[in-house]
Amino acid sequence: MPSFELNQALPAEITGSAQGWLTRYRRYPVFSAPWVRGRTRAWSVLLMIFYATMVLSAVIDAPDARPLGGLAQLALQLTLPFLIGPWLGYWVRRQAWPQRREGFTLMAMMVVLVATLFVLQFRYAEPAKQWIAEQMGTVDASGKRKRYMLLIGINVSSGDELVHGSGTPKLRPGVDDAVLAATNATTSSLISLWLAGGVALIGWRRERSALAALAQQQELARAKAARREAELRLSVLAAQVEPHFLFNTLASVRSAIATDPPRASAMIDGLVEYLRAAIPQLRSDGGASTTVASQFDIVRAYLGLMAARMPRLQLQLQLPPELASARCPPLMLISLAENAVKHGVEPKIGAACIEVRAQCLDGARLRLSVLDNGVGFGGAGGVGGSAAGSGLGLANLRERLAQLHGSQAKLTLEARASGGVAATLELPLEFDETKE
Repeated sequence: MPSFELNQALPAEITGSAQGWLTRYRRYPVFSAPWVRGRTRAWSVLLMIFYATMVLSAVIDAPDARPLGGLAQLALQLTLPFLIGPWLGYWVRRQAWPQRREGFTLMAMMVVLVATLFVLQFRYAEPAKQWIAEQMGTVDASGKRKRYMLLIGINVSSGDELVHGSGTPKLRPGVDDAVLAATNATTSSLISLWLAGGVALIGWRRERSALAALAQQQELARAKAARREAELRLSVLAAQVEPHFLFNTLASVRSAIATDPPRASAMIDGLVEYLRAAIPQLRSDGGASTTVASQFDIVRAYLGLMAARMPRLQLQLQLPPELASARCPPLMLISLAENAVKHGVEPKIGAACIEVRAQCLDGARLRLSVLDNGVGFGGAGGVGGSAAGSGLGLANLRERLAQLHGSQAKLTLEARASGGVAATLELPLEFDETKE
């Protein structure tokens, strides 16, 4: 993971959404700065409660013993790895090494830290406690410190090892100090390993595996989306220049040549303009976004051709100049226009009108509308059925919108009070800076 991503929250697919105050730091990568700070805050509360409990127990159970050496040793062997280990892990992760090297270094760092604490515990803990006992006056007649045991939780000891009295249980002089020191050092080392983040190495490995799996899953989803986009574009290309479309247009041209040559010439010009505007985009590299202006050019050419074939059709296109460079998914607006022609205008008897509008909503959203005064939902089988002309159904349009913008985009079709249908496409307002 690159260093610039280290302090960002992990995807919710990995961490989930059920993290409370105590485990909120787990939303970030293991050994990242937010992870270390959050873990320190959360666990510090628990350690402070533990320290306070131990001090209070020592004061109540052994008011004359004053085992400050043991308490200081306990505090250090818990606090040092707790504070040092995670930040060392953060330093390692900031190097942005490959996963294998990073994992090996983290493990080696933990081993070195715990081994250092073990040596300090085994070699220097007893002299330090002896010195504290001498300063506090808690030594026996021979000058050695009085031995006490801090019992935490459930402890199992033989009767020969402890001398029970009114105070804290004491060790008998015959107990081997070296064995006891080694046992204590080993136990404290395991605790130090846990506090330093040794267990977090398991979480680190799971995190890296989960990120790799998520990246593979997202790449697969992008590949599938790109394939669907390419298939849709190929199907649209085939439908746009299909014989049915060309035959109808050419038949209208042939019919008009004998009766209305100017209209025949206008239809040929319209067909050329439409193909010139549509085919380059249909044969492009499959980009997921074009501009509103380019989509209006296609719609203008298409509706102009339809108006030449059907003189009763009137057109109104409204594109504010400030929205010309706004981003727009390709082929959606033309699909809505074709839908309006086939299902609204063609079945209607008499004059018809199609309006295409682009509007800005609250400075953050783009609304594209195709409005007709055709037969509406009750005529020609309804608008919401199969797609018109392009072969691109409304269900496919909504699926593409979901792939591109998720819940931030929507497509709605509503009946107009004056008759006809209003098809509205709402998108996040984004601009193509290269085409402004």
